[in-house]
Amino acid sequence: MIKHSIRTLLGLGVLLSCLSCEDKEAAMPTLSAEQTRNVVLGKWKIQKVNYQICRQGNCNTSGYTGSTQDYFEFRTDSAFLYRSTPGAVKQPEKFKAAYTKPGAFVLTHLFWSATYNIKESRQDKLVLECSFAGADPYAIFTDTYYLYR
Repeated sequence: MIKHSIRTLLGLGVLLSCLSCEDKEAAMPTLSAEQTRNVVLGKWKIQKVNYQICRQGNCNTSGYTGSTQDYFEFRTDSAFLYRSTPGAVKQPEKFKAAYTKPGAFVLTHLFWSATYNIKESRQDKLVLECSFAGADPYAIFTDTYYLYR
């Protein structure tokens, strides 16, 4: 009886120690504004973009898979988005860039502006998320960009 109890306790101990070693997703530390700029600067290819629009609690999601010619290029005061369009001349979307927020930056173009939050940052991968309102005041757009080098 005592041997059975000891084995049970040892088994529970091993189980608990294994569970405590389970990998948990570590929270990404907040980057300073300067670190944010340094992480983002350069050319990033587009792996995919998830688009979501929500109106009064109803959300629709769509996606875009990047081609080998699609990329974001971030500079110290500007950004350019290149997307391939079959049969069209490749014209970049141009933005002013401000790297003044910790863990985020702002892109503006004419009267449009959006804050891009860094959700994941590695040497070869960057995940950006931005939310903004459009002409419809009840609609919230959320774009998630999966970028790689």
